[in-house]
Amino acid sequence: MNVKFLIHQKNSLGYSMARYIKFISNGMLIRGHNIEVWGPKLYLSGGKIPNPIKKWLRYIDQYILFPIWFKWQSKKYDKDNLYVLIDQALGIWTPLIKKKKHIIHCHDFIALKSSQGLLKENTTSWTGKIYQNLILSGFSKAENFISISKNTQKELTQFLTKKPAINAQIYNAIDAQFKPEPIDGARLYISKYIKSDISKGYILHVGGNTFYKNRNGVLQIYSAWRKQSTQKLPLIMVGSAPTASMVTLKENSPYGNDIYFLTRVTDTTLINAYQGASVFLFPSLLEGFGFPIAEAMACGCPVITTNEAPMNEVGGEAAFYIPKYTSTTSEEWEIEASKVVEKIVSFNSETRNTAIKLGLEQSKKFQEDLILDQIEEIYQKIK
Repeated sequence: MNVKFLIHQKNSLGYSMARYIKFISNGMLIRGHNIEVWGPKLYLSGGKIPNPIKKWLRYIDQYILFPIWFKWQSKKYDKDNLYVLIDQALGIWTPLIKKKKHIIHCHDFIALKSSQGLLKENTTSWTGKIYQNLILSGFSKAENFISISKNTQKELTQFLTKKPAINAQIYNAIDAQFKPEPIDGARLYISKYIKSDISKGYILHVGGNTFYKNRNGVLQIYSAWRKQSTQKLPLIMVGSAPTASMVTLKENSPYGNDIYFLTRVTDTTLINAYQGASVFLFPSLLEGFGFPIAEAMACGCPVITTNEAPMNEVGGEAAFYIPKYTSTTSEEWEIEASKVVEKIVSFNSETRNTAIKLGLEQSKKFQEDLILDQIEEIYQKIK
C-alpha cells in the first residue's frame, strides 16, 4: 500500500498522539508499505509571537496554507494512495480526501460534546463551538472510520448522519517496554529519584491536567484513605506540573509531605513508577481510551479506575472500580474510593498475584503486533 498520514501541526502534538502516529507509521513501514507523513508547516506561526496571535496564525497555517499545499502535492500521486486522517479533530480537512481512498482515526469526542453542552464540567467559548461544528461537519462527510474504543465507536455512530462504509473499532497499542520487572528494583529506582525511601510501596497516578483527568480527585481520595488507614504509603503523581488547586490541596493536607509531583519524566522513570506501585489510581471522568490503565496492568500493577466506559472497557475484569465523581457526592465518593484503595493495598501476596495475573492477561489485548494486524487489515479493505 501507499499510505499518506495527515497529522497535526508540528509542536501541537500531545504525548499520546505523537506516540500513536509514530506507532502506526513505523509499523506500516516495517511491514513493507510505502509511508509518508504530511502535516502543516509553521509558515506563519513558527516564530516568537504572543499566544493569542499565534493561535490564529496557526489556524491559517493549518486550514488555508496546508490545503493549498495538499492539493498541489497530491496531484503527483495516483488514485491508489490511501489518505489517513490520524485524528478526527482534523476533520476540517475531510473535503481534501473524501473523493480519494481515505480513513479517519477517532480518539475521543470530549471537545465536541463540550461544545454541544453535553458535559457540564467543561464549557466552550462561542469560537470553540464554531470550530467544533466545522470539525463535525467535516468528518461527517467521510466514509471510513477506526475508533480506539467501543465507547468512541458508539459516540461516533451517534454523531454521524449516515452509515459509513467502514466503522471499525481497534484499541490503542501499548509499547512493549511496558512490562513487569522485580518490584524491589523499581522501588529503589523511584526512591533515588524522589530522594525518599518508598521501599514499602506507594500509590501512583499518571495523567495530564485536562479537566476530565480528575487529578484533584486523586488527592482527595488519598487524604480520605490516609484518615482511615493505619498504612502510610506516599502518593506519587506523574505527569503535568500540578495546577494551583492541586498545590493548595497538597499544602492543606496533613499528609502533604507524603505527596510527590513528578513532571517531565523519562519513559524509564514512568515504567519504574508503574512497576513499583502498590496500586495505580485513575479516577478519570472521561477518556477516549485511557493509556495509563493498560500500561499499569502491563507492568504488573493493580488498577483502580472509574466504572464508566471506556475505563471499564480497557480494565475489563482485571481492574477494580469506583463510581464516577460528582460534585454533589464528593465526600461520599472519596470515602467509598478510599475503601477500595485500602482493600488493594491490604492484599496478601496470593490475592495480589492473582490480581496482577488478571491485569497482565487483559493487557495482551493491546499488544502492538495484534493492533497493527487489525489496522492493516482495515486499510487493505478500503476502496
